[in-house]
This record gives sequence, structure tokens and C-alpha cells, in this order.
Amino acid sequence: MVGFQRELIAFVKKELNCFSLDPSDFILCHCIRHSSSVVAQLLQLNNVMSPVVSCISSVKSRGFTSCQFKELLNDLDSEHGDLVYHGEVRWLSGRNMLMRFYELWDEVKQFMEMKGKPVRKLSDSKWLCDLAFTVDITKYLSELNIKLQGPNQLLSSLLSNTKSFEAKLSLWNMPLKRTNTVSFPTLEGQNLLGCLNILVNVQN
Repeated sequence: MVGFQRELIAFVKKELNCFSLDPSDFILCHCIRHSSSVVAQLLQLNNVMSPVVSCISSVKSRGFTSCQFKELLNDLDSEHGDLVYHGEVRWLSGRNMLMRFYELWDEVKQFMEMKGKPVRKLSDSKWLCDLAFTVDITKYLSELNIKLQGPNQLLSSLLSNTKSFEAKLSLWNMPLKRTNTVSFPTLEGQNLLGCLNILVNVQN
């Protein structure tokens, strides 16, 4: 789309020349949805995502191991029957993956210990707070992304939704500094208010 040699941008500028119009007047900008996707990727810190993806891959990479994990969930009468894979291409699936992992973290912890591969992060209350916060913020980003989808949307509407989300971030910032997590229910459920280091990334 944006290549300057043979892609759409180059074609448009060539057509402008044909109509004796100045190509330098052509304004190029990224899609708003692309920007929201980049933000989501930046928020999904390696500190949170790497252990989660590693655990899921370890559980689901082999059929026999995956079946063992499902049997454990069944024996424990777990609400869920399995973990959810995450696709990098579809970043919104990250929220579903994180939420399911959060809800099954204790079962995953037990399973990894049973397999002789304990994961230290799963016993780290500070890391669990980071995970809970990431679950909440990706939920809000998912909701924003849905608002930016669909045909026949006006630019003014897209900008309004984006600016509204920016305003919400600013409103959430001060309460979080005072350890008020009411807008982040998963984090509030952790009830561990002393480990909000991930908030620095929201403020930036």
C-alpha cells in the first residue's frame, strides 16, 4: 500500500502528475486502526506475554501433553476445558488468551510443577498483578478496535472514538496512582495494590 516505487502511493502520485497536480500536496497517514494495533502490541509487555505464551506452547505443543492438561482440568472441575492459543496476526485474540490464562493460572501452575517444569512467574504476586492489568487494558483496546471497524465510517467518528479513549486513559491515570483500581476489575480482584509498575507504560 505505502511503497514509494510500485505500490498504491506511487500510483496515486503518478496520477497527480498526469493532472498537473503537485504530488507533495498529497497527505499520507497511517490507518487509525493500525495505530491502535501498535499501541496494543506495545502494552503487551514481554514481561507478561513471554511467560504466558511459553506456558501455553508447552501445554499445547504436543497432543499427549494437551490431553493430560485437559484431564487435569476435568479432575479439578475447572470452569474451562482448555487454554486458548494466541495468533500474532490477529492481536485481539491476545485478550482472550490472557483472560483464559488468568482464569486458569493456578491449574497451569500445578500442571507445570507436575511435569517438572515449574514457572517462577506463576508464583510471583507482582507478576500476577501485571497479568491482571494487561487483561483489563487489552479488553478496553479490543472494545476500541471494534468501534473502529465496519464500512462507511466517517473520519470524524473514528477520531472521536480514539480521542474518547485517550480521555479515558487520562481519567483512569489519577485513580490508579492512588491505587484505586475500580476501572480495572481483574486487577482489583487481585487485591494486590503494591505492584502497579506496569502503569508507567500507560502514563507514557
